[in-house]
Amino acid sequence: MVRAKIFVNKVSDMPLDYDYQYWLASMLLHRLDNAKGELADFLHNHDGYRFYTFSNLILENQRHSEYGLQFDNAHFILTSPDEEFIEGFVSGLLQKPEFSLGETSFLVESIDIQNQTKIPSKCVFKTISPIYVKTQREVEGEIKDWDLYPKDGKFYENLHNNLVSKYEEYHGRAPENDFFDITEVIHFKGRRYTIAGDHRRCSEMKFKVQGSEELLNFGYQAGFGEKNAMGFGCIEVSN
Repeated sequence: MVRAKIFVNKVSDMPLDYDYQYWLASMLLHRLDNAKGELADFLHNHDGYRFYTFSNLILENQRHSEYGLQFDNAHFILTSPDEEFIEGFVSGLLQKPEFSLGETSFLVESIDIQNQTKIPSKCVFKTISPIYVKTQREVEGEIKDWDLYPKDGKFYENLHNNLVSKYEEYHGRAPENDFFDITEVIHFKGRRYTIAGDHRRCSEMKFKVQGSEELLNFGYQAGFGEKNAMGFGCIEVSN
């Protein structure tokens, strides 16, 4: 399995809106459609999970303003257990390297294909896009979605169940060993994102984890938590 590291240049003076995730997800789907239309059609008509995720833009010389983010260059990570997705995204980005996120224009400078890191049964992960986990709870007599943070024990249960469910759908079988345990949250910061008008509370984290290698490697490839194809749950190995 591979990851793609996409280097981009910001080619307009407009600052980038803080809530750019939806635009980036939409742009990637358009590029996939250009390169591998059958894959994009499958995603459009498929009711199950989408087995890829991507990181936030990792910015160089980042400068904040009240209007958004200013920076020079950036990169982001694309990852999937299915190499066909990576090939499709990369091919589409190379065919049409110019894109916009809101009113901010970019140009793909280069793409680095990285070999899959072998994840051991114990390691430290750091999010490069926040993890989103939810449950349902009764609020004023109505059952509503409730976003979870790591301070809620339900966060870990649902994170584990989601990972196993994705594994089963992708592989067509249950994992031989479904052990998964976050043993320590080293760092946590709650974040609030707006995706297509919906507000989501999610978690930037650095955490120690132990579990079956097949599950940890799958999570590293496909993403942890929900809404991976919207750019949530992308992680990297940390010290």
